[in-house]
Amino acid sequence: MSIQEFDQKHVWHPFTQAKTAPPPIELVRAEGLNLYDKDGKIYWDLNSSWWAITHGHSHPRIAKALAVQAQTMQHVMFAGFTHQPGAELAKTLAASLPQALEKVFYSDNGSTAVEVGLKMAYQYWQNIGKPRGKFLALEGAYHGDTFGAMSVGATSGFVDTFRDLMFDASFMPTPHTWIGDTQVEEKEQASLQWLDRYLDAHGNDTAVFIIEPLILGAGGMKMYRKSFLEEIIRRAKAFDIVVVFDEVFTGFGRTGNMFVCFDLIQQPDIICLSKGLTAGTLPLGATVANGKIWDAFYSDQT
Repeated sequence: MSIQEFDQKHVWHPFTQAKTAPPPIELVRAEGLNLYDKDGKIYWDLNSSWWAITHGHSHPRIAKALAVQAQTMQHVMFAGFTHQPGAELAKTLAASLPQALEKVFYSDNGSTAVEVGLKMAYQYWQNIGKPRGKFLALEGAYHGDTFGAMSVGATSGFVDTFRDLMFDASFMPTPHTWIGDTQVEEKEQASLQWLDRYLDAHGNDTAVFIIEPLILGAGGMKMYRKSFLEEIIRRAKAFDIVVVFDEVFTGFGRTGNMFVCFDLIQQPDIICLSKGLTAGTLPLGATVANGKIWDAFYSDQT
């Protein structure tokens, strides 16, 4: 059997309708920007394989580091153990983020990094003895395909089949704007008025506000201004809501700075990272929290 026949018989491709989709392109290697099929034809990987391959395919330095590490130690559970690569990466991440974000929790992908962030924020309120149960997100944002991530991305258009299984969340209208837009102020004011009404009614019951900062990626590359982002964070923090940034897509230089939060005065309490974290070479996620969140989990109780 050919590779195409094996594929057709056994592989379930993501975001693909197998009945109507054309046969997948059979690749044999990748280098830099280029993908090579079995006939030698070159394709440009213009979306970095879903925004992950930040340094190009088959980067020799990354490949060498992987080979060396695989011969030394591959995967060891992180409960009860530590090791140089994990500890040093956490140190490097903390040094690469705003100073308050310093406690790194590892997982295996962006969606899971978001799940961890949501759970941290929710349990934070439980741990300090002031339970809150409401979740707030931006309308049209996409946060992943696990159930918690789908719940706060329920307006992204990818999750309708599973709506009955997701927890409730509220969605703030996002003022999609662009250069030359003549209605920027009006759009932002309408969104802020919605947020003010929501906070007046539910601010003291809201555990977390999760934000895809500056640009809604999979939701349609829809952008909004930094000044607006500052304002919604300021309003959320006035009610002590835990602010979570999902920088799985935007992080590692995609908006200009290394992370969006470096462009801001107002800072998130938690940031979720993946994709560029390993340049798409291995599955890895990181959820990085500030000391306020960490302190609520630091306890004599096991």
